Amino acid sequence: MTATPTTRALAAFAAGLSYPDLPDAVVAKAGALLVDFVGAAVGGATTAEVSTLTDLVRARGGAPTATVLGAGFAAPAADAAYCNGAAADVFEHQDGYRFGGFHPSHTLPALLAVAEETDADLRALLTAAVVAYEVSDRIGRAVHPNATRAGWFPIAATFGAAAGCAKLLGLPEERIADAVGAAAFFAPAVLIESIFAGPSAKPAFAGQLARAGVEGAQHAAAGLTGWREVVEHPRGLVAVLGGTPPAATDDGLDGLGSEWTILDVHQKRFAGCRHTHGAAQAAVELAVEHDLDPERITAVDVETYDIALLLVDRPVGPDPSTVACTLSLPYVVGAAVADRDVGGAQYGQATRTDPRVLRVADLVRLRPAADLEARYPEYTATRVTITTDDGAAHTRTVDVPAGDSRAPLTRDQLLAKFAGYVGSAFGERIAAGTAELLLAPPAGAPVRDLTGQLATRPQEHACPT
Repeated sequence: MTATPTTRALAAFAAGLSYPDLPDAVVAKAGALLVDFVGAAVGGATTAEVSTLTDLVRARGGAPTATVLGAGFAAPAADAAYCNGAAADVFEHQDGYRFGGFHPSHTLPALLAVAEETDADLRALLTAAVVAYEVSDRIGRAVHPNATRAGWFPIAATFGAAAGCAKLLGLPEERIADAVGAAAFFAPAVLIESIFAGPSAKPAFAGQLARAGVEGAQHAAAGLTGWREVVEHPRGLVAVLGGTPPAATDDGLDGLGSEWTILDVHQKRFAGCRHTHGAAQAAVELAVEHDLDPERITAVDVETYDIALLLVDRPVGPDPSTVACTLSLPYVVGAAVADRDVGGAQYGQATRTDPRVLRVADLVRLRPAADLEARYPEYTATRVTITTDDGAAHTRTVDVPAGDSRAPLTRDQLLAKFAGYVGSAFGERIAAGTAELLLAPPAGAPVRDLTGQLATRPQEHACPT
């Protein structure tokens, strides 16, 4: 029996999946991931970096068919996906898939925009989200960690987004395969060093991943064909990024519809690159437990795994940008010690220039640890030792940071994180209502019920909390 080509197998899964097919745990996880994405997008919408990106899009005009969250305007679906994708990325408070080394939530701005443009309901959006995660996770894990080590950021989310958007557009299997294949002509080639160097344009890469997914699906819907071997060809996406293409007869694809990779996606307790999270948690716990005074700290030693050393050993200067700080383990540890937390607030101007934060950040020294490297990527374990001026040394090792699928956020933690962004922007009532829509979408409830509540600029919203 001839195996079904990989791209076609992924498309067949996407075409055949329906909301009643989804296990309760998958429905709950997809809703929680949508909550996380919307919160991060609203939280990042008013940062200087994202405001500049969205102002450029606003000036171009176009049919106002999809909401740019928290920005006060609507745009064509591809443009809205770009803006919302950038906003959700700027604080690095989005989800991640440790077996793929990427953020599958980069698919969600594309799906939200197409769902709104097509008047889809929330259950259709949730089903498309599961499609997007299952497709992109399988591509992502096929290239991880070789792509990162070779200097490429895994762009799997674009192809999952194309499949999910094509699902929302009602395309049949062969046209979904075309959408995935067409997305290759729009997907950016992202150099991972360009991300971790911390330029202020960095959030644009996340927006472009989402935009490319919309474009691939829309072009397929218009009748154009895509490369239906884009995933599995010997010179296709996976091979070029240094991975081994998954065959349709492998567990990786035979498990479609039974192995739900979405359940392994982590949601971040802390804002910042996930490779900083073990250190962030250890630093917060030590600071609270020992009531550490940043002024009395004399050394901060961080032991970690090789990929973390490669990506987030990034010292910051006296006036660092938001983007640079989210990708700097030294800064994250400084904020964690000084503020006992690392969220969106810790990337505001006051904290980024706080002498206490920067003093601790300057003391951080990273080094490799063979025992921690041996456990990666199963564990993103980090060991932190903080020494104070009385000679005391306090050490904490974090094997599984909070938010990992093995140490998931509780419902209360998820809602508190969401309220911190959406509640502060639009009020507690809207925050509670929009979270409920996503976590328990009523049958037939349109996506516009959600986006309509988050369409204005926060400062223009007059409703009381």
